[in-house]
Parts: sequence; C-alpha cells; structure tokens
Amino acid sequence: MGTAPKWYARPFIPLLLSLMGGITIGVHRPVAAIHALAIIIVVASAVGVVACILQRKTSRLFPLMLFLGLGYLSVHPWSAPRFPDHHIVRLAGGPKWNIVGLVHSRPKQLANRTRFTLQVQGVSDEQTTRQATGLLRVSVSGDHLDLDRGDRIEFSSRIRSIRNFNNPGAFNYRRYMAFRKIWATAYSSAERVRVLDRGIGYGPVRALDAVRNRVDALIERSREGPHRDVLRALILGNRDRISPDLREAFHRCGVGHLLAISGLHIGIVAGSAFFALVAILSRFEVLLWSAWVRKAAAIGAFIPALFYALLAGMSPSTQRALAMVAMFLLTFLLEREQDSINTLAVAALMILLANPPALYSISFQLSFAAVFFIIVGLSRVRPGSDMPSESIGRRLGLKLVCFVVVTVAATLGTLPLVMTYFQQVSLIAVVTNCVFVPLIGFGVVPLGLLSVLVLWICPPVAAWGMQLAGALLGYGIEGIEFFAGLPFAAVQTFMPSHVEIGCYYLLLAGVLAMLRPADGASGGHVPLRAERAAGPVDKEKKAGAFFIGLQRRWRWSAAVVILAVLAALIDTGYWIHQRFFRSDLRVTIVDVGQGSAALLELPGGACVLADGGGFSDNAVFDVGERVLAPLLRRKKILTVETLILSHPNSDHLNGLVYIADRFGVQQILTNGEKRNTLGYRRLLDVLERRHIREIPCSDHSRQPFISGATLRVLYPPANYLKKKIKEPWRDTNNNSLVFAVGLGSVSFLFPGDITTRAEKELVALAGNRLKATVLILPHHGSRTSSSHDFIEAVHPRIGVVSSGWKNRFGFPHPEVLQRFERRQVRIYRTDFDGAIELVTDGRHLQISPWIDRSRQNENS
Repeated sequence: MGTAPKWYARPFIPLLLSLMGGITIGVHRPVAAIHALAIIIVVASAVGVVACILQRKTSRLFPLMLFLGLGYLSVHPWSAPRFPDHHIVRLAGGPKWNIVGLVHSRPKQLANRTRFTLQVQGVSDEQTTRQATGLLRVSVSGDHLDLDRGDRIEFSSRIRSIRNFNNPGAFNYRRYMAFRKIWATAYSSAERVRVLDRGIGYGPVRALDAVRNRVDALIERSREGPHRDVLRALILGNRDRISPDLREAFHRCGVGHLLAISGLHIGIVAGSAFFALVAILSRFEVLLWSAWVRKAAAIGAFIPALFYALLAGMSPSTQRALAMVAMFLLTFLLEREQDSINTLAVAALMILLANPPALYSISFQLSFAAVFFIIVGLSRVRPGSDMPSESIGRRLGLKLVCFVVVTVAATLGTLPLVMTYFQQVSLIAVVTNCVFVPLIGFGVVPLGLLSVLVLWICPPVAAWGMQLAGALLGYGIEGIEFFAGLPFAAVQTFMPSHVEIGCYYLLLAGVLAMLRPADGASGGHVPLRAERAAGPVDKEKKAGAFFIGLQRRWRWSAAVVILAVLAALIDTGYWIHQRFFRSDLRVTIVDVGQGSAALLELPGGACVLADGGGFSDNAVFDVGERVLAPLLRRKKILTVETLILSHPNSDHLNGLVYIADRFGVQQILTNGEKRNTLGYRRLLDVLERRHIREIPCSDHSRQPFISGATLRVLYPPANYLKKKIKEPWRDTNNNSLVFAVGLGSVSFLFPGDITTRAEKELVALAGNRLKATVLILPHHGSRTSSSHDFIEAVHPRIGVVSSGWKNRFGFPHPEVLQRFERRQVRIYRTDFDGAIELVTDGRHLQISPWIDRSRQNENS
C-alpha cells in the first residue's frame, strides 16, 4: 500500500520555488551589491553541495541557496543588460538614420501597418556609416509589405527607446520587450522601405515558413468565413486576423485559451497519439514481453507533438508546452511511477533554467497554474486503482465527472490570473468548455493536422479534410457567438492586488486540504484486497489512525481557511472605505502619452473621467482598453458615472469609446461640437447603444451640481457655434470645454486645448472664478497657450503638463515652462513623472507622482 508523497519526496518543488524567488528578486532589484552577493551565494552553495555529496550527507539549505542565487544571476542579462558601444539602443533619441538589417521575425500584417523584428546590421547618415547590432521592433504604416524572414532591407527612421505608460495597474511593456531582447523601436512608412536582398538568412526557419505558407494557402481555399482565421490560430498559431469581436466572444465564453496554442493543444495531440500507439503496439508480442509498448508509444507520441509545435511556429508559449509534454512522456521511458506534481515541477524548472523571463509570461503562469490545479482536483475525485470493475455507463459517467472537474479546477486555479490580465471572468466557462474543448480540441485540431499531413500526398483529399474541419469549426463558432451573446455570459472584474491573490490561493489551499483523499493514516483509499485481509484489530487501528489524521488535517485546514477569510474581509473593508466613504477629492492626471485624460474621484465615490487620450486609430492601440481600464480596475472602479469630452480631437476622445462601452456611464458632457471622424462616430454609436445621455454645452448648468465637490463649466460661450462661422479662430482646440473642480479652498482648472485667443475671452468671461490651486496646462504646454494674462488670472500654485515623451510637437515648450518658473509655479509632467495623483481634503493638497519616488507624499 502506497503512502501519500511527502514534501521530501518532491525535491524539485522547493528547488523550483527557490529559483522563482531568485528570478523575482533579480527582476525587481537588479542592484550591483545584490549581484555580487548572489555570486558569493552561488559559489559557497555549490561548494557546500559538493562537500555534502562527497561526505554522503543530506542538505536542504545549500541546494535552496544555490538555486536562489542562480535564479538571480540567470535573469540579470534581461533585467540589467550591459550593452556594447555599437548596440542599437545607444542611438535611441538621436537623429534620423538609414537602418540596414535582416527581417528577424515573421512579419505581421495588421490593420494598416506591417510589424516585425529586425536584426540590425548597420546605420548611416549623410556623413558616416557605422556598425550597429541588436534587435529593433519596426512598425511600417501604409500598404502591407511583401517581406519574409531573412530579407535584407533598408529604411529611414529615428530610433526610440521603449517606454511604458506609467500608471497604477499599467502593463510593463518595456519589460515585456526586454525579455525578448528588444530595447528600441522604429517607425517608418511603406514607401521608405527598400528590399536589398531576398532570403539571405535564417535558412531552416525560412524552409519552415514555406511549409506554413503552403498550409496557409490550403486554409485560404476553404469556404469563406471567420473559421478560416480561427483555423490559422489553431494550426499555424497565427491569431492576427481574428476580429476583435470574435476574440471577445471566445473570452466571454471562457474558451479564449483555445485560440493560443498551449499545453492543452500539444497535450491533446500527444495524448491522442500515445493512446492510439499503445492500442496498436499492444498487438506485438515482442513489445509486450520486453515491456516496450508504453516506451515506444511515448517516443512515437512526441513526433506529432513536435510536428505540431514546428508548424505553429515554435513561439515561446509553444516551446514551453512542448517541454512540459516531453517531460511527462519521459517518465514512461524512465520506467518510474509518475508523481504528476513533481513532474510538473521538473518541467517548470527546466523551462526557467533555459529561459528565466518565462516566469513573467502570461502563458507560463496560466498553463502551469491550470495543470497544477487539474492534477490536484483529479486527485480528489479519481477512484482507486483497486476498485471493482464498473459498467460502461458508470465508467462514462466517471469520465464526464472528471472532465467537469478538470474544467472547474482549471477555472478556479487561474481565476486571479485571469482577473489580473484580462479583468473579465466568464460565468459559463464550465458549460462552454465541456462543449467546445472536445469539439475543437479533439475534432477540429486533429482533423486539420491530418489534412496538413495529407497535403504532400494527395492535395484534393487535404482540401476536403480542411473543408470538413472548417465546417465543424463554423458550427462551433456559431455556438460560441450564441453563448457570448447571453447577458450573463461574463462580468467585468477589478484587478486584484498581490495581497488579494495570496488570500485567494490560501483559501483554495485550505479547502483542497480538507478534501484531500485519505491514504492509510493520512486519509487515503485503502485497497479492497488489503481491507479484506486485515483482521478486526488491524481494521480498528487503521480506523483510529484515519480519524486522528482526518481530525488534525481539518484543524489545520480550518485555521488556514479562517485566516484567509479574515484577511479577505479586512481587504474588502479597506477598499469599500476607499471607494465609497472618503470625504476627499482625488484627481489623477493619467499618463496617456501625447494626449490628455484625468480621473476625478469625488467625495462619496462618484467618478468622472475628463477626456480619455487616444491615438489616431484605436485599431492600432486603444488607450481606453490598454491604459485607462487597467487604471480604473486597479482602483476597484467598475462604474464611471460621468464622462467629459473637452473637444472631439482623437488625443482626447478615442480613449473614451471603450470606457463608455464598459463602465456603466450615465452621462457625457461635451462642448456640443461634432466631427466626422471614425472615433467620434464610434463614440456616438456607443452612446446610443448604451443609452448614455449627452449634455451639450448649451445645456450645461453653470452652477455646482455634484454634492460635496463643485464642478463649474466656464467655457465656451453658449452661442459659440454661431460665432464660429464668422470667427475662424474658433477652431476645435479653441472651442474646448473648460471646467473647474473644487473642494473647499482647493480647486483644479481643466482648460482643454485652448490657445491665447480663447484664453483672452475666457479671462474676460470668468473673471475671479478662474483662480485655481492647480492648473492643467492648456494644449499640453504649447507655445501658443499659457499667455501671461491667463496665468495671472488663474494664479496657480501647481501646474501639470500632460504630454508624451519626446513628442514630435516639442510639448511642453521651454518658453512656457519659463513663464511658470518665473511665477514660482511648481510643474509636474506626465512624460517625466508618470501619472500624478493630487488629493485634497479642501484645505491641504497632497501630490504623488507615480515614478518620481523622491517627491512622493509631498505636501504643499
């Protein structure tokens, strides 16, 4: 009778945790002193491990310290790289260069641009030519370029360092790119790109690309419909062509993981091949007698898994999935009884040793969390090996139960991660996964892969097979769209903090410990043969040991559950107070790049979003979805009652579209001016569909309308649209809605993008009402704004500039900054300080820049 594996029976788990700890410290604290200490720890621990081996002694401390130090040192090339003098990042922020290099990654064709990674070979200008190395992320606007991996190209562009949107809850894009060895970007247009040579590098990879292109052509010949784009994702790993609406439908159904080739897909292919080979090879006596059936099946199952991974492009997530499957198949070759959790730990350990940044990959975290909790969940319901034979119906019922348990375990195990990265949870995931995972995973994917294999033998049969796979997938997509359309299919969630994630997993661990199957005295299944052979005394002893073990386990588990619940209640109380029971006014000037957005959290919890930033095309980058929504959800804000649009320029408007659609907006204040742009039309569509009331300028109440705080609309004049016809200076910027928000003696003025002429009129109209403690500089600090008379009328103590890092307009202009400096106005800038939070109780003002830690919590 086996016993439950103890901690010491799974030595790779503490080693894995130690390695992960070292990597985490290395990413967040890449300090020279710690680096030197890590080297000392690695050397000393390695000596200690060798000494213990020679003396045949066991040691726990030395291996743990060794892997901790290795984790720190292994990630150092990514977290604190030392660039050579000729690295491309040395040229960032300088003049325009002619750049020559090899296309390093397969180009992605996006809406109106081509994106790829370039292996730089050299740069030149009119005077000099110099060697340059490193990877460069290149975006080319205009017509799609006919480029392949290995092509040598030349184009002109400035080189820019990669920066983040520095806000609470923001995605760390700079770290994401650094983990791919990319530290700089370049932007160009299609007419500036010249192909010098075709296919002179990456020979084996280009051969694989040729195979993928032929498969892509096979998919293209299938019947027209969205299934073709999903087939490309399932077979080739190419998700670029999937429409945002279809992608959202998959996520609302909780089956978005099917679109990314991961451990599920590779595991299904390898598992199906393994069991099929076992059934075939069991017919050969020589393999049965030599106990090589499962070994040969494991070797054979790896081949289709490898083929699938290569066909999918061997992306980092696919590589990790293949490594995980290979580790599980290896256990059959080693003829060792498989401890699934230990095997999973070994797979994670190997992946992190080979690629330490994988720890911060979303796919790595989701895959291993899902597999871990699936293993644990199945161990709670899987029947013992010595149970008597059951009927076919009961066996099918048990398999169905196991499938449901797999879905529930994976959903619960990844819930905090899904909330962190996607801020949306599907409420129907258990049902939809039970339907669509078998349909797509065991139907569409194998049929598509078989069609690919037949392609080189009999293309007509391959085309017929791909048509059948597409038809099957088409029915699946129709079902997914139906379920996604249900109003209760999914809910938007907040972004959990690390404390909340810890509480959740602590609670889940306590509950799972209560459900742990007994094993002898520990509470496991006792085989029937042993139970029959045991005498009455043995049975009584075992029963007593069982209940003692059960009682101890429940006592500790209950303590863990109570601790987690108490911590969660305290955290919940804290956030309820922060959101709804504070009497102060909080204003956050958000870092949206070259644009403007401000979040106003009013006393009592009501929220106002003034402008939303935005780029010219939301299809390229949606500031509302990628920047504003994570900030709001990090602050546990799921409803924004009021939007304010100062004027309908894209750098103020486009970010509001997503917020209006997802955050329960009730009303929007505008200046009443309309514009025939794609962003404005999309906003109008959302306002109509969500029944959001639009209050134009002429209908604004000029008196305070928010309890606790005051909001006054100061500009433009009510009849400005009529005056606009005869007064050309009243352009979109000068028609900006200007408003002031105040609490007690502290006030904030938001002047939009008005320039000097509008400032003069505003001063005449508003008079003393224009005075404010904090001024958000008009038009991002443009030279044509912030006139002397306007500054004197406002008389601010604090000025805030919302502008992009080294933007092409040169905002804020040095002359404007000097005007405020002469008046001893302290200036904060989103391009330098990131998001700037200003909190007032009506008397005092507290200013907290997000990235300028030396000036945080500074009182003025």
